[in-house]
Amino acid sequence: MLTKLANLSEKMTVSHPMIDQWLASRRQLLVAYYQLIGLIPQKNDSERCDEVALDAFCQRLVDYLSSGHFKHYQQIEMLLASQAQQNLLSVLYPQLEDSTHTLLALYDTYLEPAISNGEIPKLRNVISEVGMQLDALFDLEDQMLLSTELVGSRDASQQTADNQLAIDAVKPSASLSSGMLDS
Repeated sequence: MLTKLANLSEKMTVSHPMIDQWLASRRQLLVAYYQLIGLIPQKNDSERCDEVALDAFCQRLVDYLSSGHFKHYQQIEMLLASQAQQNLLSVLYPQLEDSTHTLLALYDTYLEPAISNGEIPKLRNVISEVGMQLDALFDLEDQMLLSTELVGSRDASQQTADNQLAIDAVKPSASLSSGMLDS
């Protein structure tokens, strides 16, 4: 996931403070995730997890999901000029919302209680699931970022064609979730 982030950062053609901040936040979340997964396998099933590392990861996770949901997605929408970009966003928003809800459900159900009781066997599986869900979320966010004119080194006509292919590949009947924008 860090490699994908580095590749995305390399594709940035223009620096935008909001996107730079968002990607820095993603990097911090990933570092906290890798620190946590690096600690968990070293523990045996009867040991408590590193509550400090778990708490740091959980805080970054909730902050990242909240800032995406309530701030960054809306700001990205304002950066999109073309109809093709808006169409892609209308397809991606419901998926982004579903992915965010899945991650928050994992947090509420497993991660937050693990801070209190440190159930290592359950936590290993949940952390793995969180990693897979984060990867899927980041892929969706990257598609959204790549649809802006601030990211990508290809010419505009190729980018528009790629956006249309992405729209066709992802549920074309989905519509923009106004609830997500109004939140």
